[in-house]
Amino acid sequence: MSALTLSLRADQGALVIEALAELPFKTVFDLIGRLNRQANAGAGAGEDAAQAYSVSLPDLQLIVGALRLLPYHRVHLLMDALEEQVAGMGEA
Repeated sequence: MSALTLSLRADQGALVIEALAELPFKTVFDLIGRLNRQANAGAGAGEDAAQAYSVSLPDLQLIVGALRLLPYHRVHLLMDALEEQVAGMGEA
């Protein structure tokens, strides 16, 4: 399965984790663990610095599905950024 690379700031990563935490634990525990390990590996880059996260397509689908369950005003900027990144992957 091909890995996708998402670039997220710390606040965006926290919002992803918050959204995933609203889903059933058995569905998201592995993904949350992998995202946390990647975040910890890149710790110290600063709050505004983007960090690369490697995810699979099913991971991305789960993330987007979880974000859709949160209020629009909280996630629309992140959803726009993810859409732009995914569109750029198709061009590469």
